[in-house]
Amino acid sequence: MTGKNFRLARTLGQTSTPATPTIEEGATEKETDLDPVQQAIVNADELYSIGDTVELYQLLLQHKDSGDAGILWRLARATRDYAHLSTCSAEDRKTLTYQALQFAEQALQINPKDFACHKWYAICISDVGDYEGTKAKIANAYVIRDHFKEAIALNAKDATSIHLLGLWCFTMAEMPWYQAKIAAAIFATPPTSTYDEALGYFLQAESVDPGFYSMNLLMLGKTYIRLGNTSAAILWLEKVHSCPSKSKEDSQAKQEAEQLLKTLGAAS
Repeated sequence: MTGKNFRLARTLGQTSTPATPTIEEGATEKETDLDPVQQAIVNADELYSIGDTVELYQLLLQHKDSGDAGILWRLARATRDYAHLSTCSAEDRKTLTYQALQFAEQALQINPKDFACHKWYAICISDVGDYEGTKAKIANAYVIRDHFKEAIALNAKDATSIHLLGLWCFTMAEMPWYQAKIAAAIFATPPTSTYDEALGYFLQAESVDPGFYSMNLLMLGKTYIRLGNTSAAILWLEKVHSCPSKSKEDSQAKQEAEQLLKTLGAAS
């Protein structure tokens, strides 16, 4: 399991359905009718949609003791995003990563029926694993998988949770022999998966929300390469290449897709 395990785009959660009702466009309810927690969620979602990480984190941090799962999983996500800002020191990044997990765990305890709580708990556990080594990552593998599965069971329309489960499968299929040996020492039945299983989830995510994430397109291309289906790999990699670059991750996905297309002899 590599350090890139589930280190995902800061834009991923935008496909999540808020756990606490917010005011949809055209609704008749006025913002002034919302209680402070609901209003904070409305404001937080607006800030998240425009990518204002600093203000979002500062806003949600004021409500860290609210006891509302919708606030807390958003705070976990915002804390994680804040930790990945270029202005954040390595020491602060580590502290924030553990704090994000704490907020996600609190959210899950408050509302285990909210798919977003399961999704962000799994992501944050994986992030913490980057600081605790390969053995800890492997030990948490089933926990991560099971929370992604629960997120999908609670909301089958959240493409990001489906993508993340596909990424879990791909990571397991890529596991080096020495990590597999560690896994065998930890579990009676070590976590395993296949490229075919990963492909199924990536395709499912794409069918739920076509074009929602450049990295899902990239992973489709990479998985088809692993399966020896060059024509299908080229098809999906070219879709990455034609995607607009709206974020740093989009640019990274396009760059990797271009390199893979060159390797396959299909570069434009």
